[in-house]
Amino acid sequence: MKILDCTLRDGGYYTNWDFDSEFVSEYFQSMEKLPIEYVEIGYRSVPQKEYCGEYFFCPAYVLQKAKTLMPHKKLAIMLNEKDTCMEDIDRLLGVCQGYIDMVRMAVSPVNIERAMEITREIKKHGFKTALNVMYLSQWAKDDMVHSRFKQANDSVDYFYMVDSFGGILPKEVETLTRTLKKILTCKIGFHGHNNTELAFANALAAIEGGADIIDATITGIGRGAGNLKTELLLVYLSSKGGVD
Repeated sequence: MKILDCTLRDGGYYTNWDFDSEFVSEYFQSMEKLPIEYVEIGYRSVPQKEYCGEYFFCPAYVLQKAKTLMPHKKLAIMLNEKDTCMEDIDRLLGVCQGYIDMVRMAVSPVNIERAMEITREIKKHGFKTALNVMYLSQWAKDDMVHSRFKQANDSVDYFYMVDSFGGILPKEVETLTRTLKKILTCKIGFHGHNNTELAFANALAAIEGGADIIDATITGIGRGAGNLKTELLLVYLSSKGGVD
């Protein structure tokens, strides 16, 4: 079971992606020591009208710091599909070469075909790719949506179920994970939110259904009611022999 920690990216919704430099250094050093596969250090984005801090843009010096303090970790960044055009790819990802291993894209299920076009282009640049398909509790029972997901097999390395509203139940998560495992050859991930205090239970259901990677954040910090706690998931998996 792989873990991706997205504390700075998802936690940035509470700080406008501004974080104290010493805090970030301590966080990176801690991540380096933990059995975590990927660390997502923030968004990469074109300029925005409103103020956003450095972990919304992840300039070169942020990437360099992350790689220096976490030399053995795979690093990831996130793109927003709604803010990303094909012509933006070179300027967004050129600086990421040599630092970033995986580029993820957050997308509404209604825009998934467009997102797949972009991720196919990103793969040409040598990055692993992931689609974080939002609003899971809304599309989970829509078979028409599921049929469109098959195109992801040649577009991404990871396909994420994102419970944006924290509104899905564990049994639904397990069933959907098993369904996706039948139609997708790429890896399956789960990103849960904690609006109904089910992020942990839903993550375990995803694991039971065959998910390959789970997102989490330190103390559960994240948008809305927060995320699955990294420390909780680590303790549980360690007790089951799932991590070292």
